[in-house]
Amino acid sequence: MTSADIRALRHRHGLTQRDLARRLRVDVVTVSRWETGVRSPDKHSLERLARLARKLDGVGLPWQTR
Repeated sequence: MTSADIRALRHRHGLTQRDLARRLRVDVVTVSRWETGVRSPDKHSLERLARLARKLDGVGLPWQTR
């Protein structure tokens, strides 16, 4: 997941950096650094980002269609 992907996910769902940070249990500065490319999410954070993306996008939930 690239910095642009993280930013796009957040914007697509109307989340602020603070909202995303709270959902992922990281500091808002961490989200900012991911989005600007200063840092990359570690493996654990990437897994949480992927789970959140699937949940927000409704992927893998049989009662929701796209």
